[in-house]
Formats: sequence, structure tokens, C-alpha cells
Amino acid sequence: MIPEPKANSSPLVWVIAVPSPLHRVFEYLPPSAAQNTPQPGARVKVPFAGRDVIGIFLEDRRSELPAATALKCVETLLDDDLPLLGSDQLQLLRWLCEYYLIPHGEALQLGLATPERKGRPAWTAEADHIAIRHGTETINKIPVRATKQRAAAQFIGEHTVPIASLTKAGFSAAVVSALIKSGVAERKRAEPPAYSPQPTVNLTDAQQGICSTLKAQMTGFKPHLLEGVTGSGKTEIYIECIKEVIARGQQALVIIPEIGLTPQTKHRFEAALGCEVPLIHSGLTEAERGRTWAMARSGAARVVLGTRSSVFCSFQTLGLIVVDEEHDPSFRQQDHPRYSARDVAVKRAQICNCPIIMGSATPSLETLANCDQGRYQHHTLMQRPHGSALPDISLIDTRGLALSSGLSDEAINQIRFALERKEQALLFINRRGFAHSLQCEDCGWVAGCQHCDSSMAVHRTPPHLSCHYCNTKTSVPTYCQQCNSNRLSSRGIGTEQLEILMNRHFSTTPVFRIDSDNIKNMETLSQALDGIASAESAVLLGTQMLSKGHDFPRVTCVVVVDADSLLYSPDFRAEERLLQLLVQVAGRAGRSSLPGKVLIQTRSPDHSMMQQLVERSYTDQARALLTRREVLRLPPKGAMGLIRSDSKQEKDAIDFLDTLREQLPIRDEVRLIGPMPTLMTRRANMYRYQIIVHAQTRRAVHSLLEAARDIGSQQKLARKVSWFVEIDPTETL
Repeated sequence: MIPEPKANSSPLVWVIAVPSPLHRVFEYLPPSAAQNTPQPGARVKVPFAGRDVIGIFLEDRRSELPAATALKCVETLLDDDLPLLGSDQLQLLRWLCEYYLIPHGEALQLGLATPERKGRPAWTAEADHIAIRHGTETINKIPVRATKQRAAAQFIGEHTVPIASLTKAGFSAAVVSALIKSGVAERKRAEPPAYSPQPTVNLTDAQQGICSTLKAQMTGFKPHLLEGVTGSGKTEIYIECIKEVIARGQQALVIIPEIGLTPQTKHRFEAALGCEVPLIHSGLTEAERGRTWAMARSGAARVVLGTRSSVFCSFQTLGLIVVDEEHDPSFRQQDHPRYSARDVAVKRAQICNCPIIMGSATPSLETLANCDQGRYQHHTLMQRPHGSALPDISLIDTRGLALSSGLSDEAINQIRFALERKEQALLFINRRGFAHSLQCEDCGWVAGCQHCDSSMAVHRTPPHLSCHYCNTKTSVPTYCQQCNSNRLSSRGIGTEQLEILMNRHFSTTPVFRIDSDNIKNMETLSQALDGIASAESAVLLGTQMLSKGHDFPRVTCVVVVDADSLLYSPDFRAEERLLQLLVQVAGRAGRSSLPGKVLIQTRSPDHSMMQQLVERSYTDQARALLTRREVLRLPPKGAMGLIRSDSKQEKDAIDFLDTLREQLPIRDEVRLIGPMPTLMTRRANMYRYQIIVHAQTRRAVHSLLEAARDIGSQQKLARKVSWFVEIDPTETL
């Protein structure tokens, strides 16, 4: 008989979450020099899989392993004092791990700035400025022969200036060092930028009523939906609520869907609040992101503005979360780790016991369903302030019309009328490039991507073909690859083609094209937005980058070039997304005192959704969609999950899912659809197959996905395919 082990005979170990795809934590022996046990959330350097990685300390305990003597030691404790991950962050990230089925180590890394994940210390302000000690009379102490030092000191004067400015002015590093060494000058950190808050905006009675209600509920967790038509003044309500939070000594987080909205939103918030609003988004450098993270953690940043990753930022006293354009699909992370920033924000507000305001002119059906069930408080702004009316919407039936680069004569005339009135026109088409595809006139061959089941888009600046899915680029062929004919023609319309047409028709009017081909970074976007703001009349054209959140007060004419792109999609969310997109685009018109007009070109003017877009409000149509979802038991009136398998060998992708399905413990309440190919089966040389999990409750779906994760990781084929499980997917095709 094997004797029972002695109580507490196992060594004391540290439990570490290591960044790896494994859904488990790891035991390590404490470092030999450790004096005290760190707090949960502290960073440690540990050996893992033959290299050193940065892990997160979770707890100490007696080892649960039978052969604990083989454990490796923690090499270094990086956070001796306070951990960089706060207790509320740890709680949030552990929930994220469990709900979205993300490995522990990968989930916890999200709570750190990028440099901190690499083991670097938290950002601290560098003393990269210089000032003269005790005023300008100190300059007289500099020896007369030290002419360069005197000149540099006089350049500095009574100000605190960047050392880089001295270098640019021709003073060497030796001169600067001499001033500091002699005690005449000293290094200093940069002074915070000064902001002069603008006068408070006069709120309408409706805005004031909502502000009063929200301010009265600023002391605990409560989700709010602020539904307001485009241009109704939702941002003014956000600002008033943030002022209330700042006055209480707390911080606010504002999350927006797109990087493109950050310059305009940052400027507006800084002007209204009178303080710096640092940013978090993927377009920043590591140092810039680290600075914002550290400022928020220390409490120096009263307000932080960011895209979806900012939901994990450290805060000292978070008192309010705002999610603007909460319906936007960009809040969903579509690659690993997969999560919804909007839903994570709600959970974080619950953990921090603070309110969250979700704003939109076109709320998601999930959020409306939560309002109906009493989980969220619903506030509505159905009118624009100062008497501004919503734009008139009309449909243009393009069937049988002779179109010029996709535009009807009526659309071109309405654009001309707006420009003649010294106003601006906006053209929306959700396709960049010159044309959708290149086709042979004789045999019908279409230039396709070698790596995807997709045609190649035609670009003119510079001339090339491009796959918009895997980013493959090739030169434009001069003859058909199938029949050798030289009769090749472009099919479809893109932003480049519309730009050429607008320049031809309105040669004296500036044309601003806003798409990812033309706008490469934040600097070019800011320049384009400044140009639009300074232009009296102009043509704006672009993709969804133009449809979200921007305020163009001189835009009075909006043309939706092709409204049918999502109308007949097999995705069950297609109608909701198309409705939201069209309402948002239409909302760019008539936002000031100038009346607006919206023209929607369609080949399906008799479709019920197109008719209702003109006759009914978004809320009425959303309620009708909710009723249909309830009949079909689709989210949010049901629950869905996804099991995806991608492989270079099509058979491996299918076999993995077939084997997995056979082993899954399927209950009667759960329905599995598949394995089935995705809508684009081959993408970037990977064959993609999936199983859709459908049930009435999220708990049932989650339970099956958890089993799929555990069973799938044991399969031999798991090493040959790239696979994942996803709860609440927004894309099921």
C-alpha cells in the first residue's frame, strides 16, 4: 500500500501566467533572492520553452505536481513594490480569459502597455528640457570667455525649453552639459501643455434633462444607452458627464471605434475640458502608448481616449466609461485574442462600480434587447439642436440608367447644385481602388487572386491589381490568361474612378478622397480633415472611413453610390449592418443650419428595407428586425458560437472538425451546423471550414465551446491546422 504523502510536504511555489497558447498556468520555484511574496499582478521573468518570457504572478501555494523538485526557478521579480496590473484589471482579465476562452497568459498581457510586456519599466517622463536656475541674473556668473554658454543661456532666458531646441539652434551637447555642470542651468521635465477651456455649450432642454438624469447616477454601476439621431449632440452630454467625474477626482475612459476619429475627437474634448486627453491606438509608437498607460495608472490623465484596446488600460480611479458608436463592428477583435470591446467595457464598469454610457444613432440589436429587458437605461435624443432638421432621403432607381462611373445624372446634378451654393457634397462607396475586377470581353475570364477565392481589384495610382483580402499585388495584364484576347475591361466602381469623374466635372473644386489607399497615417488624415474644414465648397468621397462620427457642417448633399452591396448577403446580420451604415452615412448631411439631402442609388428600390429607410425611423426598423430574430432564435434572442479550422491542406481542415464533432458531448438544446466552408473558402492560401454552434442560451453554447477547446487540443491534427473557438461571433461566414 502506498503511504499518504505528509501534509505540506510539497514546496511553496509561485503560480505564473505565461504568455503561451496553452490554457493553463505554471508553477515555478521562487527566486533564491526573494525576500517577500509579490502581490498578484506583478511581472516576473521566467524561463519557458527554451527562452525567457515575461509572466504575471498570480499567487503562492503548495505545489500540486507530483514531482515538484523538477520545477524551474523564477529568474527575476520585475515589480518589487506595486504590481503594474491593478486588482480590478486582474479581475477583468481573468473574466476575459474564462468567457472568451483565451489562454491565461495571453489574456493578462492585454493589461500592460507594449513596452511593459517586454519587461521594460513603466514609462516615466524624461527630463529632456532645460531652464536657468534662479532667474536670468544667474547668466552673469558665466565666465565672459564662455561666449557659447552665455549665448545658450540667453536663448533659454526665463523659459523652460526642450534641449532639442538648443541643438537645433546650433548649440552643441558639450555647451548644454557645461551649463548644467556649472549649476547655471538644470534639467527639467516638460511642463504639461496648457489648455484654455471653451465656453460651455448651451444645452437644449432634452440634452439638459438627460444630463441631469445621468449625473444623478454617477456613483455606481449602471449601463446607459444614449440613442440620438446623427448630429443630436450626444458628445456634449458625454463632456458634461466627464466634467462631473473629473470634479469628483475620478477618471474617464472614452472608447471610439476607429483611429480616424481620434484627431477630431481629441481636439474637441481638450477644448471643452481644458486638459490633455492622451490617446491609445495602434498608430502610436510604443513609447507614446506607454506614456498614456503610465499617466492613466498614476492618475495624471483625467481622461483617456482610445480604440478597442484602451478598454484594458490601467486607471487609478476609473469613474466613467463612454463607448461612442457602440454598434460599430470595429469594436470586435477579429483575430486572436477575440473579444468585444463594448461588452468588455460593460464588465469593467461593473467591476469598477462605475456607470457606462453607450451612445449611437443606430444602436445594435443586442443593446436594444438589453434595454427592453431592463438591464440598460434607455435615453433618447430624437431631434437635432438649434432647429436643424434631419436630411430628406430619396431613392434613385438605377435600373436601366446610363451611369457615369456609377453615378446617375440626377446625382451629378444635385452635387453641382450644392457646389454652386458654396456647400459640400459627400459620395460614399464602400470599395476602394478603381474597379472591382478585370474581365475578358471575349471569354469572361476574371483576374483572380492566386491565394484567395477572390477577384483582384484594379488600381490606377499606380497601375496594378490588388487582392483586398491578402494584400497580394501584381501588374495589370495586357492580355487574357485564358484565351489570349487583349479585350480586357474593368468591372465595377471604386473610389479612384469616382475621384477622376469628380475632377473632370468639377475641375475648380477640391476633391478629398478618404480611403485606406490615400490616407496612410494620422498625419495625412489630419491634413485632409483640415483641408475639408477650410474649404468653402468641396467634394468628399470615400469608404466607411467617412461614415462614422465625423462632423462636416458644410456637407448638404450625400450620395450613396451603391446601396445593394449587403442587401442580399447570407449573413443574418447583413440587414442590420446595411441599415446602420446607410443611416450613419445619411447623417453626415445637414448637420448645421444648412438643409441636407441624401440620394441613395439602388437597383432594388422596391425592397422593403429600402422603402422603410425613407418612411420609418431606425428604431422602428430595428424593432422589426428584433422580432424576426426572436422567431428564428438568432442573437440577441438566441446564442451562437463558432469553431473554425484553417489549413493549407483542405482535407486536414475538414478532418479536424469532423473528428472533433464526433467527440463533442452534444445536448438536445444545442444545434451544430457543419463542418461547412466559409463564404470565402480559400484565403491567403488557407482553406477555412467551420462549425456553427446555435442554442437558445449563451451558457449552453459556452459549455460546448469549452469542451471543444479541451477536446480539440488533444487531437493529433490540432498541430497541423490553425483553429479556434469563438463565443458571440459577429461574422459567421
